[in-house]
Amino acid sequence: MDYTTTNYIFQSAISFVLENRIIAGVLWIAFMFFILRKIAKRDNDFILKKFSKFNK
Repeated sequence: MDYTTTNYIFQSAISFVLENRIIAGVLWIAFMFFILRKIAKRDNDFILKKFSKFNK
């Protein structure tokens, strides 16, 4: 099989990151902020449900 398209996409993504490190860093921080915020909300909801069962 020939993976030239996939190889080209990854090479262009890596070259973009290496050329624009500041932009890539800001995008990474924003991405992690939203992902961690979503995970923390789900975890908080789970903990609140768990403790509300014991309090009743």
